Amino acid sequence: MAPVSGRTAVVLFGSPRMKGNTAVVAAWLEAGLKRRGYGVERHDLYRMVFAGCAHCGHCKEHEDWPACALKDAFTPVLDRLVAADVIVIASPVYCWSVSACTKAALDRFYALFNDGKSLLEGKKVVGLFTAGGNAFDGMDLCVEMLRRIAEYGKAEYTGTVAAVECGEPPEVRKMTHVRSAAEKLARSL
Repeated sequence: MAPVSGRTAVVLFGSPRMKGNTAVVAAWLEAGLKRRGYGVERHDLYRMVFAGCAHCGHCKEHEDWPACALKDAFTPVLDRLVAADVIVIASPVYCWSVSACTKAALDRFYALFNDGKSLLEGKKVVGLFTAGGNAFDGMDLCVEMLRRIAEYGKAEYTGTVAAVECGEPPEVRKMTHVRSAAEKLARSL
C-alpha cells in the first residue's frame, strides 16, 4: 500500500544489533504502520555520527527553528521529526535507560521546544522497548521518560510496545503477545 499523503512515521532506531530483538519488534510495528498507509522512515542512530545536545542556547535565539547549532548526521533528522505525524522511539533497555545513541537523539529534541511552543505539538509519540529483564528492570523508566517528553512537547503519547524477558531473536519471534501488541498499536494510529 502506498503512503497516504502527509502520513509519515519516523522511527529512531537505537539498537546496535541490526537483527536483534529491537529490530524484530520494530519490523512488526513498521509493517503495521505501512498497512495503515504510513510512509515509514527508519533512522539507524547507532550507525550515525552525531552528538547529544550541547545546551548552547542557539536554538532558542532563532525563529527559524529547529535551529540547532550542531551540524552533524542528526541535524536533518530534526526536520524529518517536524514533518512526521508519528514518531517511534525504538531502543533496547540498557542499564535502566534507553541506549546511549537514543538518549543523545532525545536530548536533541531540545531544539524542538522554544518559548512555550513545540514543533512536536499534535504529533503521536510511540515507544518500543526491549529488555532482558522484567518491566521494572528499567523499562518503566524508559516509558516514563518518553511519556514526559511527549507531554512537555505537547504531543500525544500513544503507547508503548514493551518486550520484556527477551532471549535472543529466535525466541522473540515466538512472542506472539508482543507481535499482537505491535500490530494493535499500529492500528490505533
